[in-house]
Amino acid sequence: MKKHIAPEFLKAFDHYKAMVKQYGEEHPIAIQAFMLAFELSPQHLKDEAYKMAEQHLPKPSGCLDNGQLVYNSKDLADHYDISFKQAETSLLNMMQQRKEHGLSADDVLSFALANMIR
Repeated sequence: MKKHIAPEFLKAFDHYKAMVKQYGEEHPIAIQAFMLAFELSPQHLKDEAYKMAEQHLPKPSGCLDNGQLVYNSKDLADHYDISFKQAETSLLNMMQQRKEHGLSADDVLSFALANMIR
């Protein structure tokens, strides 16, 4: 069965690829383009991306009432061998970028909530 892919996602994904080619993967413009493309991606692609991401994350610190997993910034910092401050700064930057582009920061916020659990 062929799954429907919205033209908005395809356009956003093409824009992301062009920004990577022009600026490089780590450039803020490319990162912003990725966030928008991911936001517009079909749920089955998001689900697959989340499965892949779980292989590269530390053990979750807990979960919210809706079952969404949460991660502690200290655990993420230790896992990626960066300072807690770097992990926290990265989290806050990501939340700010998403807000600036009119995107929800709820998924990112789950990382921050874990810090209150411990």
